[in-house]
Amino acid sequence: MPSRSKIFATLLVLALCIAAFRQGTPGLQDIQFHKQAIGLFIGSHYGVAVALFFALCVIFINSPLPLAAAMKILSGYFFGFYLGAVYNVGATVLACLVGFWLSRYAFRRRFEQLFYARLESVEHEIERNGLYYFLSLRVAMVVPYFLINIVAGLSRLSFRDYLLSTLLGVLPASLIYANGGQRLEQIRSAAELFEWQTAASLALVAAASLLPAWLRRGGRRSN
Repeated sequence: MPSRSKIFATLLVLALCIAAFRQGTPGLQDIQFHKQAIGLFIGSHYGVAVALFFALCVIFINSPLPLAAAMKILSGYFFGFYLGAVYNVGATVLACLVGFWLSRYAFRRRFEQLFYARLESVEHEIERNGLYYFLSLRVAMVVPYFLINIVAGLSRLSFRDYLLSTLLGVLPASLIYANGGQRLEQIRSAAELFEWQTAASLALVAAASLLPAWLRRGGRRSN
């Protein structure tokens, strides 16, 4: 009889497949068009709406579909900035933990066949300084989260360092998306939230988060 973890993994993969092939998946323009109906549904079924938001974030963040940003902006628009930010952080961390678990345990053999050859040469460096590398990647948002989750799961990175890098790394973007929800009427895509000043600030924070790793490497070379 299949274990619960295998059943959960299978259900999640099925959900990903459905999301990938479903036509007409809502984007920002669809949300704006149906905002009144969505608002009424949230007002009448608040708990269900929050649970659905978390579930969709888990699906979209762990897939190549570019829909997670729209969901996070939606949270700021319908739940307000403060609750939207909290839900964004919570849902993103949950999604990243699910992706980490899938990579490290449920589908490890399959992912190793696809990615491990590229990871093997830097595995020891990730084990020593993975906290800083993954924190930088989360903040910079230049690599999709689902790829970060897979690589982290395959590496020797400890769960503690992965969780800490995820918690700290998703905060800036979660706040930006929640704030963007208040500007939903004026924006057409998530990219409009990241003006050059915001992008430059995130780049500086990402670079600063790598400083401890650079200092450690410099110390080892000097010794």
